[in-house]
Amino acid sequence: MLKVAIKYCGGCNPYYDRVALVRRIGSRLQGKVEFVSLDNASVDLVLAVEGCLTACADLSSFDGKEIRIITQPDDAEKFIHEILG
Repeated sequence: MLKVAIKYCGGCNPYYDRVALVRRIGSRLQGKVEFVSLDNASVDLVLAVEGCLTACADLSSFDGKEIRIITQPDDAEKFIHEILG
């Protein structure tokens, strides 16, 4: 099972419900993905959920980790399809 940590942006200008989107991702990838905390040593991937196209969240603390960035709901669909193969 892929261990995914979620990193949200600060939410200064979100144009969609980021939390609901992550819930939807988790539901669709149930059994394939486990959401874990950002400080979990066995994180396989960091999913940066940004509320807009600016994507300004600081991801520098995740150097060396695989990072995927979602800036809109369509990006989530791409991520889901990628994981499902």
